[in-house]
Parts: sequence; structure tokens; C-alpha cells
Amino acid sequence: MGNRQPVAAWNTWDINAYSQMTGLSPAQIQQLYTLFQQQSASTGGRMTINEFKAIYASIAGLSWTFNADAERVFLMFDADGNGVLSFEEFLMAYLMLQRGVTPIQRWTYAANYYPLTQPGYLSAQEAQLLFNNMQQFYNIPAQNTYFTQAWSQLGGGVNGYVPVTSFVQAVVPLIPQTYIW
Repeated sequence: MGNRQPVAAWNTWDINAYSQMTGLSPAQIQQLYTLFQQQSASTGGRMTINEFKAIYASIAGLSWTFNADAERVFLMFDADGNGVLSFEEFLMAYLMLQRGVTPIQRWTYAANYYPLTQPGYLSAQEAQLLFNNMQQFYNIPAQNTYFTQAWSQLGGGVNGYVPVTSFVQAVVPLIPQTYIW
């Protein structure tokens, strides 16, 4: 999803498609798109981390801004790692912040919006990318074996793929609770 170019002109189909995908009303989708366009106007429809930080507190429902949190959320949803958020990535971050999910739900939800070769399933490389994003998000030390433990617990999956949910359910409990929030 991160590779898509921003939608230049919105039509009823675009708005309805996002509405059906997210469960938000068409009016809410239009408002979010307008907010996204206003914040990312200087970067050609791609939101930088500083632009995201500028609106993080308001979309997270906070009365204060905590830059480390905003950075973690940004990194989590920058699925392609290009340093900017597309509208789709921004929309998924917004939904996660509004729905107050558990770590397992958060990462399952996020992974399903990565450009997966088999929707709903992770290859070893895709699982490693997801884990690397988790590691950055939670500031987990690089010298750990959580990925290897989770992947071997799942036995490498069928044909080298594992369900996203199974991988996340295997890896999150391995991470010490001092890191998870």
C-alpha cells in the first residue's frame, strides 16, 4: 500500500471503497483525506515524520504531544520503510489510534496492510520485516532471539508462509513486558 501514489481527485467510488475497508463514514474519510493533504502539502502528498508529529496528539486523542510515541506509530505504519506515509498508511495509523487495540491486534492489523506476496500470510522475509518494525517500535535490543524462536515455533509454515496472526501471537509473548505497551 505504501507504493501507491496519493489519490489526485476523489470520487464517490474512492470514498466508498475506503469507507467499506475501514468502517468509517464517507464524511470521515473525506475529512481525514483533507487533513492528510493539508499536512503533507509541502511534500507532494506524502507525510513526513515531522508532519505526522504535528497532528499525532489530536488524532490519538491526547491533550499533550509525546514525540517518541508519534515516532513509534509512524515507523510501525511506514510499511515500505521509505520514510513517509501514504494516505493508506496514515489511515491505518489513524484507525489503530482510535480503536485502542492490544499489541497482538495492533501488529496483526498493521501486517495485513504491508504489501504481502500472499495476503494474510508472511514469508520469512516479510516476517523479519514485521519483526524489525516491532523491534524499532518497542526499542527492543538488537541482540535477541525472539524472531528465531517464533519462526521455529511455527515450523516455517506451509510452503514457507505462516499466517500473520499466528506469527504475531507467537512473537508478542516472547517480548518482555517491559517493552510492550
